[in-house]
This record gives sequence, structure tokens and C-alpha cells, in this order.
Amino acid sequence: MSGHTLLFWILSFTWEVNAQFGTVSISLDMRRSENEAIHFKGRCPLNTSCVPISSCPMLEDLMDFACFSSDKYFHRLNELTCGNNDDEDYVCCPSCECSRVYPEGTEECGRSMVKGNGYKGIGMHPWVARIGFTNKDTGNVRFACSGSIIAKRVILTAAHCALAKPEGYKLSTVVVGEWDTSRSPDCNDYFCAPVTQAIKVDNVIVHPGYEQKIFRHDIALIVLKDDIKYSVTAAPICLNDKPEIVINDRSTLVGWGKLSGQSNMVNRQQQLEVPLVPLEACERIFGESVPVHEGQLCAGGEEGRDACSGFGGAPLLINKDGQYMQIGIVSFGSENCGSEGVPSVYTNIAHYHRWIIENSPS
Repeated sequence: MSGHTLLFWILSFTWEVNAQFGTVSISLDMRRSENEAIHFKGRCPLNTSCVPISSCPMLEDLMDFACFSSDKYFHRLNELTCGNNDDEDYVCCPSCECSRVYPEGTEECGRSMVKGNGYKGIGMHPWVARIGFTNKDTGNVRFACSGSIIAKRVILTAAHCALAKPEGYKLSTVVVGEWDTSRSPDCNDYFCAPVTQAIKVDNVIVHPGYEQKIFRHDIALIVLKDDIKYSVTAAPICLNDKPEIVINDRSTLVGWGKLSGQSNMVNRQQQLEVPLVPLEACERIFGESVPVHEGQLCAGGEEGRDACSGFGGAPLLINKDGQYMQIGIVSFGSENCGSEGVPSVYTNIAHYHRWIIENSPS
């Protein structure tokens, strides 16, 4: 990534980050007397106001990071302090709707806040979630499937994932905001991401027509007990509602699993481009044992390029003018993954769009 310019979008502000990465522990001593706090209240920049830091979640979150991109931004944060009152620090808080992830006027889904030529790192696909199963005896959590964020309390996945019951394990948790499972927080040469969010599962809504043996209607919603806090690494994906697909268009599979040619699972989120192919191609491969129907999509079939295991429930995406749209959910494939002419089968989002909307909790 060296030499690339990365644009990191936060709310309606744009920071251009091109700094040497370092670890900076931000500990600000901003305490002043009540009179000084009143004196400084008129000194905030345009479009900001002097408020307690607890009333400015954007700056409060930034100051909590133990990992920051450079000393330059430490000093910029320090310049935003405007006083102290009742033992609470005051800051010049941007006058904005600070809960927003996307700029006003844009559709609030499918847009990464991180931009860069060829960039595939932290925050590129913030809508992908890991689905965890807890061992009833040991408490150990195993992440066997993936899903996608479609609302603050709703994860879209495959029914075979939502209903999975590995021996001794039970569906329990969804983790969002993850990129590299071996470290927290995730950091690169440009910025550190917010810590991951592990949220307990409240209930599961499975398509009533789901047939386990033949992967029919392989789609489900996982409803969470608490809201996801949207950020640069946790945001919703758009859902495709157009039934037409363009054969041979490239689509992107994102998740944690084993790709063709990999002998071990990897820690980092993986991305793979696969072509969309006619449904008949999957029917020829799987039709005798598993009926293939219009509720499914067929993608892949290139030698050495396929998802082999651990990608169940992961999203299949297309990019339209910088906005990602989910068109499919990983359902099933061949044991000979990565073989020429052997594509995989995905649940077709457009076919189930109405069911998703009607069954998602408000």
C-alpha cells in the first residue's frame, strides 16, 4: 500500500491520511477552571460548539484510541479543547448529526468509508459479519459461518448456517467490525479501526420453505439483542432487488475461510472475484443430486479460484458506481472446489428481497 493515498471518510468530514504509522497513547490533560471554560467557549471554530466531551461521541471515540496515525493528529485533537467544568473536559464539537456514517443525501448502505486505488484492507467491506457458535461445556466460541449487516440488529445469512448445530455447539454470537481475527484493534499504516463488536443473538428467522438436504430456500435472518454501532468497519450492505444479472460480470465474494489452493484457514478477511455464469452451468454439475432453481445464482468455475470451506453464509457482491450491492449468499459447492468449469451455488437475493424486507424487525 505504500505510495497510495488513502481517503478516510468520517461522517461529513474528509481526512487525507498519508502518514507514517505509529503507536500514540492519547492522554489529554485539559482541565481548567470553570471561569476559564466560560472564557474559552467563544473560541471554537466555525460550525463547532463547546460542549462536554461526553456530548460529542465522535471526538470521545477518537480520544479513546490507544493507537493513532501520527503526532500531527494528536495536536489537532488537543487544539479542539475549549475548557473544563465540573471536572469534565469540554471540546469544540462539530455541529453535525454525529451518529451518521454516510454523508447526507447518499443511500445509507454499501459504501466503504475508506477509499484508495487497489485498496483491499481494513474497512473495505464493513458489512461482513462472523457468526459464532459457543461450546456448551467449555464456552469456547467457534466461528463457522459468515453473514452480512443489513440493519442495526439484523444479519443476513444462509439458513444452513443459522440452524447449524456443530457437535456440542450452539449459535450464540455475531462479531462485526472484524478484519484480522488475530489482533484487536485492527491497524494498518494509515489508521486503527474501532474495536470489534461481539453481540449476542436474540432469535433466528428462517425461510419457512427451507429444506436442509437440498439447500432449498437457504436464507435466514439473525436478530441481535443489541444494536450494532456503525463505524468505518461496521456498516450495512445494500440488497439487490433486480432479478436480471449480467452473465460474465465479475462479482466479489468476501469472508473468512479457505480458498482454493490454501491448506489452512487464514486470519485476514479474504476477497475473491468470480464471474456470474448461467444457472444451467450449476444445474449440469449438481442437478442430479440437488435441484437448482430460480431462487439461486451460479458463479465461479475458473480454475484455482473458488471458496472451499468456511465461507457459508458469506455475501456475494457487485459494485455499481462505488456502491456495493449484495446479490447472493454462499449456499453450497463441489468438493472439487477450484476446478475448471465447476461453479458454486448462491442464494439469489433478488428472489427473496420481499421476504427479507417483510420479515426484518423494524
